[in-house]
Amino acid sequence: MHTPGNRDEFLDLLDQAIFETRDMLSVIESEGEECELGEYVGVFEALEKMLLALHADILGGRHAFDGAPLAYSELVARFRARIPFVDVLDMLNQVQKGGLS
Repeated sequence: MHTPGNRDEFLDLLDQAIFETRDMLSVIESEGEECELGEYVGVFEALEKMLLALHADILGGRHAFDGAPLAYSELVARFRARIPFVDVLDMLNQVQKGGLS
């Protein structure tokens, strides 16, 4: 996976994380009770909210790449094994902590 080096690349990866989250919610919704991740729908809904807020903050110039972990870090740490795209979320957090080039 390519490490984002600027704001636009970070936003592209963030868009991927949003897409993956929405895809998981769609799968859970379509499979209903049969979906093994169904009990985690609240986790993915919360993650989607945090990712969308981050996206809006970046576009609005309200986000600083200052080394502080992203808002979803605790959620990801808690449910890491249930998030198939955790590598994307980790990469975003890594760039957040290290700053953009």
